[in-house]
Amino acid sequence: MNGQPGSPAHVTIRPATETDAAALADLCGQLGYPTDQATMVARLSEASDDRHRAVIVAEVQGRAVGCLELAVQSAFENGTWPEIRGLVVDANCRSGGIGAALVAFAKEWSKERGFKRLRVRTNEIRTRTHAFYEREGFTKTKSQRVYDVDL
Repeated sequence: MNGQPGSPAHVTIRPATETDAAALADLCGQLGYPTDQATMVARLSEASDDRHRAVIVAEVQGRAVGCLELAVQSAFENGTWPEIRGLVVDANCRSGGIGAALVAFAKEWSKERGFKRLRVRTNEIRTRTHAFYEREGFTKTKSQRVYDVDL
């Protein structure tokens, strides 16, 4: 998938495989969600079994330096839409077009499935991320709080 729209020439955008598990675990850790390789293998297996999800890797010189998860979401009150559920680029590779290449892939993936809108959610503290998504054409449409309860 070299040469995706918006993709720097040196980046390959491709589906994630089990061999990417260690790199993806590291990337998720950089985003603030530490995990281990074995857990990532299980997560990749689960995602690969779901036709409404995709885990995508950005590769440079044979090394996974970015990843993206896409999922089709639905809610009875507002229908069905695709959503970027996670996007991270290695801290040493940011601002080089890799994130933009992953977003371009997400837009195309969504269009191919007949969707007219793509959503992403981002933590309020990630101001650099907000600016990135705005540069990529996203518009802030909602702010909300997330609450969890331990069970």
